[in-house]
Amino acid sequence: AVSGLLSNFGLVGLIMYFPIFLQGVQGISVMRSGQIITPYSVLMAFVGVPTGFILARTKRYKWMYIAGYGLLTAVMFGLMFFNAATPVFLSVLVVTLAGLGLGSIPTVNTLVAQWAVPRRLLGAAMGAIFFSIMMGMAISPAVLGSVMNSSYNASLQSSLPAGLHQFADKATVTALGDPKALLSPTAMKALEETFRRAGDDGPVLLSQTVEAIRSSIMAGLKSIFLLGAVTMLVAFLLVLTVPEISMDAVVEDKRAPRPATAEEAA
Repeated sequence: AVSGLLSNFGLVGLIMYFPIFLQGVQGISVMRSGQIITPYSVLMAFVGVPTGFILARTKRYKWMYIAGYGLLTAVMFGLMFFNAATPVFLSVLVVTLAGLGLGSIPTVNTLVAQWAVPRRLLGAAMGAIFFSIMMGMAISPAVLGSVMNSSYNASLQSSLPAGLHQFADKATVTALGDPKALLSPTAMKALEETFRRAGDDGPVLLSQTVEAIRSSIMAGLKSIFLLGAVTMLVAFLLVLTVPEISMDAVVEDKRAPRPATAEEAA
């Protein structure tokens, strides 16, 4: 349950912020970035099917835990080294590995929770698992968004060209504080109009500002990927402690209610 909660930081960091890296840092179009992310979504949805067949045949699941969380941990640490010059095929590779790693985890989580408790507690066990996962899905976007905005703005303030404040109004400078400003055609058009008023220095200042935005996005994303990698590593270490119990074993219910006697029934 705790591993499921923590792993959401890495998964949300990948699915929400990796497209921003592709579009904002590498300048890839929205359509192409969606195509790059497609293997992740497809594999995440369909890997659970062969996972069930393999579990039924081998009756062993510990290696799936290790492989799944291990792949996701390696992917998150690998993303920290990505930059504007990273080849596209590496992006396809990491999302494919992430899809393979994540695809088996929901199936294994569900089955292991059912095997670990007596029948009387199946509902409580499943409720605990899904409650933890839902809490992770609710908390992680808020935390990651705060980390992204904080890192982005700190980097932006130190990298914006000095001449920007001389002719750009407060609204324009404030708009640059949004990490997605570079991805908005409307915002970029307004920025270009602002720099036209700077005269001959306008194109140079525009180029410097765009580069400052791009480098600040990369700084924010590195913080996101670092946090995702650390939480995924903790989740991986936790699943290493999960014991592999027999799928066929009957879990003893030590607190099962005893049958009522004739006197008690009366």
